[in-house]
Amino acid sequence: MPLIQWNKQLSVGIVSIDEQHKKLINMINALNDALAEGQADEVLAKIFDGLAVYTVKHFGYEEALFAQYGYEKSEMHKNEHDALIEQVVKLQQKMNDGNFIISVEVMVFLKEWLTNHILKTDMAYTKFLTAKGVT
Repeated sequence: MPLIQWNKQLSVGIVSIDEQHKKLINMINALNDALAEGQADEVLAKIFDGLAVYTVKHFGYEEALFAQYGYEKSEMHKNEHDALIEQVVKLQQKMNDGNFIISVEVMVFLKEWLTNHILKTDMAYTKFLTAKGVT
């Protein structure tokens, strides 16, 4: 069973962003499945690294839209992005140093962070961007 199940409540109403969110959810679910199946640390690290890279790409996409359309809460939103990236970089560094193992706690953190970020912070820009014609 997936750790995170996509549903219409998670939709921000912008197809490109919804598709990116779905990909993030799929990547988190793949990481969770690999953890549950007891796959080797190398496999977990590869999936985690892919998730980290895609997250940065997604954040960049959102931030480019904010800049293009003059979203007034852009700085606050970017600060949340930066905070997560900082946490992920620390986890990656620990993993590379052999001082970190992906655990259930990490999976819960990723699930809670993504769903809360979508449901609260991302939903705040939906009305603004759709009013600017972003679909």
